[in-house]
Amino acid sequence: MRLWDGTEIMKPTVDRGLTQWDTMAGDLDEKLSDRVAKVKAALAAAPWGTGAEGVAFWNAHFQGNGPNLLLDQCAQLCQEISGEPGRVRAAVGNTLQVSTAMEEDLSAMMRQV
Repeated sequence: MRLWDGTEIMKPTVDRGLTQWDTMAGDLDEKLSDRVAKVKAALAAAPWGTGAEGVAFWNAHFQGNGPNLLLDQCAQLCQEISGEPGRVRAAVGNTLQVSTAMEEDLSAMMRQV
């Protein structure tokens, strides 16, 4: 399908790119899960201690729930990245269907003229 500005949507190329995206997203999900588990284990170990310096560090480090908020935001972003190929596939499919329908309508109108 060639658009008005000269760009072209080639479904096989889009599908190949989105398949690669799916693969990358799967790897990202797997690696993120591993990294999150390691960070949570490190935080749970509380290596900063319970002395005055440790408490001061904890108060500064966890201000605004920083580390946990970061982990939650990473998980949310990863989820969005993983879900995007399906949305792009649907958008491309819809675009191609609309384009085909418009071409058919225009062809029918031209035959009538």
